[in-house]
Amino acid sequence: MKSLIIVFMACASLAQAATQTMKTDTCNNSPVRYTIQHTGGTQFQINVEFTETQGRFDVGFHPSDAAPQGEADFITNMTARDQTGIWHTVVYIGEGGWMLPEADTQGYTALRYTLNAEHDRASWDIGKEEIAYGFDDAFYFVGQAVLPIDYSWLDCQFEVNFDIPTNWTVVAPWQTTGDNRFTVNGANALGRNIFVTGPDLQPNTTELGGMNVAILEQQVFREVAPVFQTLLEQSIERYVELFGSAPIKDYLVVFGQDERNDGGAFAQSFGQRLPAPLRVHEKLMWARSIAHEALHSWIGITIRSETHSELQWFTEGGTDYLSNKTLFHIGQIDANDLIFITEGQVRRFFLGRISSGPISLTEAGKEKQRNRQLVYGGGSLFHLFLDAEMTAKKGGGSYEALWRHLYENSDEPYTFTALMTVLDDASDGAASEIYAMLNGPFNLNAILVRMEQIGLPTAAFGPDELLLRFSGNGCSGSRETHCIPDFLAN
Repeated sequence: MKSLIIVFMACASLAQAATQTMKTDTCNNSPVRYTIQHTGGTQFQINVEFTETQGRFDVGFHPSDAAPQGEADFITNMTARDQTGIWHTVVYIGEGGWMLPEADTQGYTALRYTLNAEHDRASWDIGKEEIAYGFDDAFYFVGQAVLPIDYSWLDCQFEVNFDIPTNWTVVAPWQTTGDNRFTVNGANALGRNIFVTGPDLQPNTTELGGMNVAILEQQVFREVAPVFQTLLEQSIERYVELFGSAPIKDYLVVFGQDERNDGGAFAQSFGQRLPAPLRVHEKLMWARSIAHEALHSWIGITIRSETHSELQWFTEGGTDYLSNKTLFHIGQIDANDLIFITEGQVRRFFLGRISSGPISLTEAGKEKQRNRQLVYGGGSLFHLFLDAEMTAKKGGGSYEALWRHLYENSDEPYTFTALMTVLDDASDGAASEIYAMLNGPFNLNAILVRMEQIGLPTAAFGPDELLLRFSGNGCSGSRETHCIPDFLAN
């Protein structure tokens, strides 16, 4: 059962909240209501009201040394109210799950618990932007880390109400129904989104490509926030141009301080964290992360996989490749940056193939964190070669036209087989050939030969030392912009 729950939580991150089909009878036409009350310091009392339950409630499960039960270590005193009004202890069963004390769950109508918002004391392998952290004097949360859910509520409507001090506000991507009150359609939009609550929150709201975008940053970044906003505006406008429209209406972007660069994308939001003060030499890192996470609204959330792990290589690799190409297109990076990034993609694949062994890119997605180099590096190389092949056969813009086709036909999630059929139809079979090559016996020299064929001659000393140049437009091997192969320049 737990493995199915983990699979759902992963799949939920790739569902498009704006187009979810509501099954109104799942919750007897009544919303599930969460009331989040700040009771002082880092403590919150959370009450959940519902009409029916299967008796089990879950949060995400990402254990660490300081939190061996992951997100559940920050939730205490969970009780449930039966039909007579008596409150019963809800039993923690491990791995982020709680169970009602009785097999007969009829008549239970409420749940309550204490949330201890002290998540900063733990180190999270997936990044604290995927969990929760202190946001100056406020609190940053991801729903699935702090709001236990019954999986029979997947298609329910939710109400989220905040009982907070008068000088506090709430910033969330959900539809507002009143002061600190929101309505949320579906468990995906509830669990796979960010919300921030506390004093002195000053979001900047702007309209980008048809999306209402709220941008919120910690105080240390307020002076440089226009830098983030400009890059975000340019990226989103390019994506809307490429795909033809924006997939969602309301969007929240949150920038937080940390010792390293990282980011996480959700149904209608993404969280970015980076060191402060902003350092010029790190721009390539945070710029790539911003462009990457914003692109996930199209790739990974709208264009999504029926089985989450099956297409991680395609969605993560495609997002990495296309966002980097976009940064060059909009003038945020130069030719030397493009060389550095492309060298990194090749190197990641080489090292990933060595560290992960002879598993396919599809299999690597089952343990993405463990196989990150292979998933991201192999996926990026797949898209690099596919773009080059399609441009050579069908002309400039054919690769981008393929993305628009996938987006326009994304009402249902893609299986691996269905996706490869579309890719092969658009590329005259090149997609399957490239995928087979990347999954075949590891041959470093074969990759180097192919890199030279597409106008990116690459020298290697072992799998980790690489030197890449451009040889497009008659150049023999250069770092100059006019030598970039057409498929990358367009």
